[in-house]
Amino acid sequence: MYLKRIEITGFKSFADKTIIEFEDDVTAVVGPNGSGKSNITEAVRWVLGEQSAKNLRGGKMNDIIFAGSEGRKPLNIAEVTVTLDNSDHYLALDYSEISVTRRLKRTGESDFFINKQACRLKDIQDLFMDSGLGKESFSIISQGKVEAIFNSKPEDRRGIFEEAAGVLKYKQRKKKAEQKLFETEDNLSRVQDIIYELEDQLVPLAAQADAAKKYLALKEELTEIDVNLTVTEIQEAKAIWETKTQELTAIEEKLAGASKQVHDLEGKLVRLRSKRNRLDEQIETEQQQLLQVTEALKQAEGQKNVLIERSKHTSQTASEYEETLAETAEKIVRYREELQTLETAIAEKTAQRQTLKEALVLATKDVEKYSKSSKELMEELRSQYVEVMQEQANTANDLKYLERQYQQETAKNQQSLAKHEALEEQMVEALAMKETLEKEQKVAKQGLQEQLEEYTALKATLEAKRERLAQRQNDMYQAMNQVQQAKARQKSLQEIQENYAGFYQGVKAVLRHKNQLTGIVGAVAELIEVPKEYTLAIETALGGAAQHIVVENEKDGRAGITFLKQQHSGRATFLPLTTIKPRSVSAMVQNRLAGAPGFVGIASELVRYPEQVQTVIQNLLGVTILAADLTSANQLAKLVNYQYRVVSLEGDVMNPGGSMTGGANKRGNQGSLFSQAQELQTITEQMTQLETQLRSVEQEVQALSQEVKTATERAEMLRSAGEQNRLKQQEIDNKLANQTETITRLTKEKRLFEYESRELHQFLTEYQTKKATLTEQQASLTATKERLDAEMKQVEQEASQMETFKAQAQERLTTVQAEQAVAAEQCAHFARQKQDKQEQLDELLIRETAIRQQLQQLSSHSSDHQLTEEGLAAQVAQLAEKQTALQTSLQTARSQRQALQEEVDELDTKLAEENKRQQQYLADKTQIEVLKNRAEMQLDSSLSYLQEEYSLTFEAAYEAYFPIDDLAQAQQTVKRLKQEIERLGPVNLSAIEQFEQVDERHQFLVSQRDDLLNAKEQLFETMDEMDQEVKERFKEVFEAIRGQFKVVFPNMFGGGRAELVLTNPEDLLNTGIEIEAQPPGKKLQHLSLLSGGERALTAIALLFSIIRVRPVPFCILDEVEAALDEANVARFGHYLSEFEDGTQFIVVTHRKGTMEAADVLYGVTMQESGVSKIVSVRLEEVKEGGAIEKSN
Repeated sequence: MYLKRIEITGFKSFADKTIIEFEDDVTAVVGPNGSGKSNITEAVRWVLGEQSAKNLRGGKMNDIIFAGSEGRKPLNIAEVTVTLDNSDHYLALDYSEISVTRRLKRTGESDFFINKQACRLKDIQDLFMDSGLGKESFSIISQGKVEAIFNSKPEDRRGIFEEAAGVLKYKQRKKKAEQKLFETEDNLSRVQDIIYELEDQLVPLAAQADAAKKYLALKEELTEIDVNLTVTEIQEAKAIWETKTQELTAIEEKLAGASKQVHDLEGKLVRLRSKRNRLDEQIETEQQQLLQVTEALKQAEGQKNVLIERSKHTSQTASEYEETLAETAEKIVRYREELQTLETAIAEKTAQRQTLKEALVLATKDVEKYSKSSKELMEELRSQYVEVMQEQANTANDLKYLERQYQQETAKNQQSLAKHEALEEQMVEALAMKETLEKEQKVAKQGLQEQLEEYTALKATLEAKRERLAQRQNDMYQAMNQVQQAKARQKSLQEIQENYAGFYQGVKAVLRHKNQLTGIVGAVAELIEVPKEYTLAIETALGGAAQHIVVENEKDGRAGITFLKQQHSGRATFLPLTTIKPRSVSAMVQNRLAGAPGFVGIASELVRYPEQVQTVIQNLLGVTILAADLTSANQLAKLVNYQYRVVSLEGDVMNPGGSMTGGANKRGNQGSLFSQAQELQTITEQMTQLETQLRSVEQEVQALSQEVKTATERAEMLRSAGEQNRLKQQEIDNKLANQTETITRLTKEKRLFEYESRELHQFLTEYQTKKATLTEQQASLTATKERLDAEMKQVEQEASQMETFKAQAQERLTTVQAEQAVAAEQCAHFARQKQDKQEQLDELLIRETAIRQQLQQLSSHSSDHQLTEEGLAAQVAQLAEKQTALQTSLQTARSQRQALQEEVDELDTKLAEENKRQQQYLADKTQIEVLKNRAEMQLDSSLSYLQEEYSLTFEAAYEAYFPIDDLAQAQQTVKRLKQEIERLGPVNLSAIEQFEQVDERHQFLVSQRDDLLNAKEQLFETMDEMDQEVKERFKEVFEAIRGQFKVVFPNMFGGGRAELVLTNPEDLLNTGIEIEAQPPGKKLQHLSLLSGGERALTAIALLFSIIRVRPVPFCILDEVEAALDEANVARFGHYLSEFEDGTQFIVVTHRKGTMEAADVLYGVTMQESGVSKIVSVRLEEVKEGGAIEKSN
């Protein structure tokens, strides 16, 4: 393999397209300083993947584009192509020639191609990795790299050996693995935090879920039994209701019959009773008339007889009344005289009784006065005398006590006055101290209140910040989770896209090998970008054409078909850009469509695509019309006479000619080629937003954490200060309480003094009064004592006369009492006699009046009797005749009534029986209606219960019905289940789903954590394996280079020796490398101690040693020998020839010795200012300093 050709356009000073051809030998590129010859080296470095503008001697990447000169304008594009001969298949591509192109536009857009197939920079870097080629490999060695060898530290020098050992890919992989390990650790930490949070949620949720499950189980069991019980009740109630309805119908029929019978009987009875009533009225009338006639007859006969007897009796009675009247008058006169006599006697006796009553009072007093004996009187006087003596002694004692009390109170008052002065002084001090303490208390309370208010406000703020922090942390974890999920989905979609998932087998095979095939532009689905709202319509319109492959020409299409045949990889449709012609809707039709309802647009105009494939897109979609819906599509198809295909946004199709295609797609729009691309774009945008949100939330969480920390510290400080102030206030409160207690005590003592002073004042006021009173009592008792002495002496003298006086008084008392009793009895006797006589007189007067009235009546009746007797005789005869007629008529009416009554009684009996039967029917009907209503209510209640409690109809409940053997047991079970459900209390039914979601997420995260732990372990193992591989390769290559260095160095220097030494042989991953050299005639020493030329030649010797160990297909040396003297340059040039068979050397130089060793010379000149050109030169045309002089 060798570098065959370089094509440079617009790169730095190479404004024009420049092609440099190389042969498989040593080529030298010469030219003066500033001619741009090193730009060739940099062009190769750039096309091989260099990304640092600094390494290309620029400030920014756009600096590599030709910037213009005096005579030329700046270019907008730089492009370099390197062509390699790969006939030996050194590179892992099945091509004998490989061209790598890199293009940069001034707008910043970059394009990369391998064999004219677009690719990524990474694809180019991967192509040359570990091939010995590449931007950092030994295929390009500049003077700076040589200087880096002898100027760098041992640790930095190690990189050259690692590059030679081909372990850079391992280090890059390790770096990626470390980055991935860091990300894994970060993800693991985040996942673990979320797991901890979820575990905190799982415990209460598990309890709630268990309660909910238990509730649901109980509810399910309750529902099953209760519904069946209710269905049973409904069936029973329905059966009862149906039975009672039938019974009610039957009883109503019976009741109707009975009612009719009763009605008929009652009608007949009414008629009979009416007839009977009329007879009764007739009988009653005739009986009344007969009774009246009979009574009148009897009365007339009686009156007639009475008149006869009365006439006789009246004369006799009148004579008797006159005699009686004379006797009564005599008695009245006599009784009146006797009453007068009795009244006089009563008056006399009443006066006598009053006189005797007065004499009795006097006699009684005399008896009482003289009935006491002289001995008793003496005892009484002595007793009074002793009492007076005792009172006299008590009074004397009271006087003595009063005097002693006066002396004590006077002394006590003196002591109280002294104590009162001391109390006044203590009270003043206590009040002053209390006032001071109250001021201190007020200040302390105010300070404590302010601290408390600040602390409360701070606690509220802190609590709010903690809640906000917890909420934002939760938001952060959720955002992390969303980012992870989005990343996972993005990676999945990218893998799907990279693996061409969804494409047909043949299409997938071609797209996967498009780097091996030429002219593959891509699948139609890859090349167009469809707005989301048109996805279904465009996918429907394209159908299988979405997977057609666009190629540059027919040849490329044939190559693709041949490839599929050779690989047996299926079939594909190719669309050559050179043959596919665009199609479009005519302008006239478009004008018609423009204003049509439901017209969306022409499909090819609604998608975005590269200009390169415009003809293909117009061919596929240029004659497809999009409509808003099926109705619009139908109308638009008619509008264009069914000449074009019309597709609705819902995917319905109106085909040319009039056929219609439509319906529902089971898969919908999920997973379509367009939707995957859209989803990837959407999720990429979402990831950017989510990551921005996450960073924002993380910053907010960090700020909130700091705020919470600051607030917590402030709150703790306030709490501590508040506690100290509270203790201080408590101390002040205690002192104030003690002082208040002291003031209270002093106040009580002061009040006690005032009370005692008032008591003393009152005592002194009362002292004189009491003393005078006691003195007077003493004098009075002395006088009483003297009087009692005199009385006792007199009693002793009069004791003999008292008995005589007593006997005389007792006799007078007895006589008066006897006389008074006689007078009282006589007085009462006269009163009773008077009362009797008065009553008898009153009776005689009444009797006299009555007799006189009787005599007057007898005189009147005697004259009337004679006239009446004659009229009564005629009346009696007439009444007797009428009585006989009435008796005959009454007998006839009674016979008729008897017959009617018997008939009525018979009907009454029948009616009573019918009424009884009817009442029974009514009672039965009422009972049946009650039972029916009860059953109906039970039915309604049970149906309502089913609906309200379980949202079931009877039919739905009956579908799961099964008979219940023991209803009582089932009812007990229902009662028990309801009690158990009630004991559960409030139940969160959503806890089951929440628990499952949280548990599922927890398990998922635990699984992710385990995966991350496994991935972490695998990363460690991978890193260990890579470290081991690096160690082994480094050691192997180092020893090989070390051996070659020992050989190359003396050859380059013409003698001497050199050694490579590891600074830390135990740590092959990090050890530095020292270079010790001993040029001829010098001692062995470190590279840094050699001269500049010696250091450069040593470095070149090391590079040649590395190339011997790790040959490269080609090597560009850019003025590496600049620091060498001519002799060493000659050695350098000579040494190049030794590598001709294994490595192609391209040397950028201006040294003659190097030029002489070259097989081909190219010169770089600037014939036009700022523009480099390549010319072929001969050695003799190159002057000193690299200047080229062309001969004509």
